[in-house]
Amino acid sequence: MNLVNALRVAGSPEARGKGVLAVLNDEIHAARDVVKTSTYRVQTFRSLDFGALGHVDGDGVHFYRSPSRKHMPDTPFAVLDLGALPRVDIVYSYAGADGALVDAAVAVGARGLVSAGFAPGSPTPEQRAAFERTAKSGVVVVQCSRAFSGRVAPRRRLRESGIVAGEDLSPQKARILLMLALSTTTDIAAIQEMFSTY
Repeated sequence: MNLVNALRVAGSPEARGKGVLAVLNDEIHAARDVVKTSTYRVQTFRSLDFGALGHVDGDGVHFYRSPSRKHMPDTPFAVLDLGALPRVDIVYSYAGADGALVDAAVAVGARGLVSAGFAPGSPTPEQRAAFERTAKSGVVVVQCSRAFSGRVAPRRRLRESGIVAGEDLSPQKARILLMLALSTTTDIAAIQEMFSTY
């Protein structure tokens, strides 16, 4: 039924202009917002902060809201050569983590790093020092949270450190946006604007 419902949504005139959609368990989700929340449960795909866009029922496709963020194909990324994206690594925070993984990622050529920090988006003190040092060296760092829900706002400490706020994107989705962003610019202000736009 997931495949049948996905085809019904793809053929629906109401789906036009809403970007990439995921259709599972009779729910329609924006690809930007949806996450898998369980390894085995059927009702695993959820848009935790914003909810589903609509439903697919026996009588048709029903949308109740639209995504407000810009999305493909109406982005500067639509014309990129996606075969040559820059390396971006994710570094997760955990009790006692130091800066070794940050330094290792930079040493092997990462052009960007995503920090998956404790909620609301904070690495350990040792990681923070490594991320700030890395940001000053020209490698772009994006601060996200490892929590499933919530936003990392562009607060003063991040701005002063030259670190981009990942907004409400998961670390995995922030990595993709950062790879695309680095294909067009290395300007921190421009990349922060992209994270606030997409």
